[in-house]
Amino acid sequence: MDPGSLIASGRLRRFRRGLHADGDDVLLARQPIVGMLQDDFERMLGELLSMPDSSAASVDALTSRSLAAGVRHCLKETEGDGYWDFYRPWHGLILSVTDATYSNDTWVRVEGTGYFKLRIVLSGSLRASTGETLAQGPQALLYVSPGASREGYFIASGEPVRMVILHCRPSLLNRVLGLDVRDIPAPLDALFTPGKGTTRQRLALTPEMVHVARRIFESRHELSRALREPHLEILSRELLLQVLGLLDTRARVREGATPVNARDLARVYEVRDHLAQHYAHPPTIPELARMVGLNQTKLKAIFRETLGFTIYEYILDRRMERAAEMLLTGDYAIAQVAYAVGYDYPANFAATFKRHFGQLPRNWKQRQVEHDGH
Repeated sequence: MDPGSLIASGRLRRFRRGLHADGDDVLLARQPIVGMLQDDFERMLGELLSMPDSSAASVDALTSRSLAAGVRHCLKETEGDGYWDFYRPWHGLILSVTDATYSNDTWVRVEGTGYFKLRIVLSGSLRASTGETLAQGPQALLYVSPGASREGYFIASGEPVRMVILHCRPSLLNRVLGLDVRDIPAPLDALFTPGKGTTRQRLALTPEMVHVARRIFESRHELSRALREPHLEILSRELLLQVLGLLDTRARVREGATPVNARDLARVYEVRDHLAQHYAHPPTIPELARMVGLNQTKLKAIFRETLGFTIYEYILDRRMERAAEMLLTGDYAIAQVAYAVGYDYPANFAATFKRHFGQLPRNWKQRQVEHDGH
């Protein structure tokens, strides 16, 4: 059903009547949002987030704000526990935040025409219908669909899923960010080239990307609405620009004076994916080099130039993010967390954690619990 038919059919009117605002000025949806067709999804959220607040003192249509800053889709009790929040920082972008644990493996349908999605998976995992792991937190997944497409993914049961998603239209790149089409890196450049097919690729998260995604996650509860809306605009832009920078770096590596061939890039990505799973007890650099058939110097150079950080920095980041996840989602002693992420001495782990997050593990966990309680 096209968006015009959606409105005419009265579904939007019924959806409006099934909403109410909570104390965080977020509308609570009584009908499903997750899995809607992209066009319907954007139109409905656009209409909902433009509904005027009848209690506002001003009646000026240009100055009065909408009823709510966002829309919340809560899981049914039979589905699990948690919710998805949806915001619209700018035209052409929907920002969603997932904080949920599903009781069963759950298929999320994604269909639409002419869009791209950036999924930042902080914890949990997404799988294809074939069973292949698409993303395992902390990791990013970029999906680019120049034409019509049908895809989706399974959210694994029993795993707390924390995810930030940017649902973007191509106009976001040239009209909002002001990029010339010639400056848009692959694979996003396919959005402006007729006849290009869909692409999907995993991206290793840099520490900066993880930090911004976590700020998006936390600031929804920390800030008042007046501050939160511009804050989410800035953070969404920052996250998108960081990904564009990563993609641009990859393109320059391929096209530089000493270009990296596709085979060597594949080897570097193989090393990255191996370390993502074996960060607690990683192979040495000589062992990694032998594993993929590259000499050590070349492996280290391509890894840093392509991904933006050294092999050691990547291992450290994976350890710290896993430690943070364990502290937040489980009842683990600090020593248990330290051993699980590869430290023989809890004191060394605590010191490293403080350098990374700015707080000792115990203090950091207490702060996160207090935020969630709000």
